[in-house]
Amino acid sequence: MTRPLPSDGQQRPAGTQPLSSERERLKVARKWAYLVRRATYIPLPDDEIERRFLGLLDRLLDALCGDQPTESASEVGAELVRLHCVGKTSLQCTVDVLASALLAPTEGRLADRLPERVGKLLGALASGYVDAIRSSIVEQQDTLNQALFAAVRASQHELEASEAQLDEIFVSSPSGIAVTGPDGQFVRTNPALHRILDRTASEVAGGNLYEFAHETDRGLLRDGYRDLRDGKIDRLRSRPRFTTKDGDLSQVTLTASLLREAHGRTGQYVTIVADDAELALLQNRLRHQLLHDLLTGLPNRQFFGTHLEHVLHRSNSATLYHVDLDGLSFVTDGLGRKAGDSLLRTVADRLRSVVAGESAMVARFESDKFGILVERSATGPDAATMVARINETLSEPVYVDGVGLAVTASFGVVEDLSRTAEPAELLRSADLAMRRAKSAGPGRWERYDPVLDVPAREALGLVAAMPGAWESGELAVGYEPLVRLADGELAGVEARLRWEHPELGVLPEQRYLDLAERTALIGPLGAWLVERGWQDKAAGGGADLSLLVPLTPNQLSDPGLAERIRRILDDAALPAERLWLGLPTRALLGTGHEAADNAHVLAELGIGVVLYDFGATPGELVLLEEFPVRAVRLDSRLVWRAVGEESIAVAGADYLIALLRRAGIVVVAGGLETSEQARRWQRAGVELGTGPLLTGDAGPATDLESLIGGGRAGRGY
Repeated sequence: MTRPLPSDGQQRPAGTQPLSSERERLKVARKWAYLVRRATYIPLPDDEIERRFLGLLDRLLDALCGDQPTESASEVGAELVRLHCVGKTSLQCTVDVLASALLAPTEGRLADRLPERVGKLLGALASGYVDAIRSSIVEQQDTLNQALFAAVRASQHELEASEAQLDEIFVSSPSGIAVTGPDGQFVRTNPALHRILDRTASEVAGGNLYEFAHETDRGLLRDGYRDLRDGKIDRLRSRPRFTTKDGDLSQVTLTASLLREAHGRTGQYVTIVADDAELALLQNRLRHQLLHDLLTGLPNRQFFGTHLEHVLHRSNSATLYHVDLDGLSFVTDGLGRKAGDSLLRTVADRLRSVVAGESAMVARFESDKFGILVERSATGPDAATMVARINETLSEPVYVDGVGLAVTASFGVVEDLSRTAEPAELLRSADLAMRRAKSAGPGRWERYDPVLDVPAREALGLVAAMPGAWESGELAVGYEPLVRLADGELAGVEARLRWEHPELGVLPEQRYLDLAERTALIGPLGAWLVERGWQDKAAGGGADLSLLVPLTPNQLSDPGLAERIRRILDDAALPAERLWLGLPTRALLGTGHEAADNAHVLAELGIGVVLYDFGATPGELVLLEEFPVRAVRLDSRLVWRAVGEESIAVAGADYLIALLRRAGIVVVAGGLETSEQARRWQRAGVELGTGPLLTGDAGPATDLESLIGGGRAGRGY
């Protein structure tokens, strides 16, 4: 396991650039180093490699914020070559990692032009990378050339002894070699030169070097040899164009040295010619890797974004599709990565075939996500027809190792693209529409709708900002009174997450908590909520009151939860039975074992187990036998339906409450909004209640001491 890297001491202000925290930068640097190490051997210890990559990442981040980012990015590309990161996919890995990290949503002065700046930054990095490889190749050629020159000079003094060695060099060298007279006449040539000139040995014999050069380059070439003869230069380096037999032009790198005879008289020239075609092929291959997905050969997100920008400049008659495959994970998890990769290649081919008759581009963004841009025509299909064609094509099985595989796709569609819109913003809109379609079920599609998607965009933005809000103190613990319905007295408090946004004020939990459940932040937040509540209870009085802390499904499934709770209890001189943890019933009834295992360990610590959202799911009664349940909190939908509606569900809840009371289990009604609701459930046997009726419009209080002693307890209803 790699040890943590030391801090560089830099504190990057949040909202001004991507990767503003040290933790994010370390994560990206380690992923970058890991992927590059898989592609090539780097002769350094792992710690040193990660430290170097972290330094390169910091230079790129500084360049991204600077006025001229390309120079520093080019130097980073060259540094990768110096670190021996020259594997087949080193540059592709670098671009994939950096593009994903640097294009993360951000605020501040970078936000408006971030995709353009990142594109320029990565382009400059690739350019520096290619130039460094070119220089490395040239240095290797120079080394070989010097060895050849030394061998040729030695042959002048010991011609007979070195003739066999010189012949071997001439025959086997990949570079063209020619010995010419003072006027450029060929004295001797090798097979590699014949190949470069596209001539046979007989066609070259007796010829002149200058006559094979393009007519516009001959004068410069003659001047160079003359300067070499006159001693103005020690070695001639030139990049003339030679004309092939078919009239095509071939760019070469030419290096010449003068062999002087005795008494300083002018002798012959040794000329070495290297074909630049291989270097050009390397450059083209690197450029292709930079802009295409290696697995499918489709354009990648960067190429697609540039193409989208060009299309927008031409017209707005285009439709953008964000495509997300349904069920690919079942293939990769069940049959292996090889089967998944084979299916992805087939999907790429089929997507291309569906739009083959249109002016369109298909790209692979990442994993199971694709993008399609179709420039509309008078005869082109509408969005519904296009989606139906794609799903019909994808649903046809493809056989991999004898197993028939097929998928469907969910689509987010943006039509009538605005010419003034940013490509990144359009892609983001299509992604939001796709998420809405996917939530409705597989094989669905949705158009981008600002009315529906803007709230989702705002919620996603809030979740993205949660780590910074936690660090800056915007996230706090709020407390709601847990009141006895019989007499209105305070029996305990319920700790809730409270987010006081500097611009939006106190945010309701439903705006961010469900989405936060998908992030890694939610686990530590659960333990922090318990710890802060327990500390506030110890400091704020109310030792006889119970502290109820509700947990989300992912918090309950956190492998480190039980150990964190154990340490919290050990550090505080309060009885464990005063801590009640609200456990979601749907998590305990799920197929995973982590939630149930945590619940058993917590119960063994003496903590009060409270089942949340009870009465909404069949099979919940079995949980009363499996766990030592202290209390249950009725599902809020039952509470809201109680007044004026004696339905089967409400009647069943009354019967359930009676059973729970006979078993000695406390029943809690949450979300109480009216006095009628409170009185109705108190008559049914509910002992404790929470909700707006008891907290008021201000919501949860942030000060437990003021809640206990300030009169918020015991309010009438």
